[in-house]
Amino acid sequence: MPAIFTYQKKDKLKSRKQTQHLFSTGKAIGVFPLKLIYSIEAVDPITESIGFDIVGLQGVLQAGVGAPTRNFRKAVQRNRVKRLLREAYRLEKPFFVSQINLAQKRVNLFILYTNSNVLSSLEIQEKVRTALTILAEKINAFKL
Repeated sequence: MPAIFTYQKKDKLKSRKQTQHLFSTGKAIGVFPLKLIYSIEAVDPITESIGFDIVGLQGVLQAGVGAPTRNFRKAVQRNRVKRLLREAYRLEKPFFVSQINLAQKRVNLFILYTNSNVLSSLEIQEKVRTALTILAEKINAFKL
């Protein structure tokens, strides 16, 4: 399996500060049953760092997934939906990254599953692809 289909720790949105900023100031794209919340920011390549990697001209793309307790009461159900979302994002990420120009940008995104009925893996992947294509157009239109 090629190394491009990965969803590693550096690709995950873990920072509480970044997550709170995303939910407070981010914009949303709705592709039923998904809601993609995103924020695009210009980064200073000298001061921005993640772990041990200094962010250069390539930019930063981090993502997270979630399923609300309101729709999925049992943790087993929530975890299954989140697993399906992560897998769909992992498979669609190489195509998404090839469409966008991340130079000196930080893109945080969070995918929420809003329906109480779980779709199949292929249907979820198609919805994630649609949402990421819409987001790619917005990222490319973003001016520093």
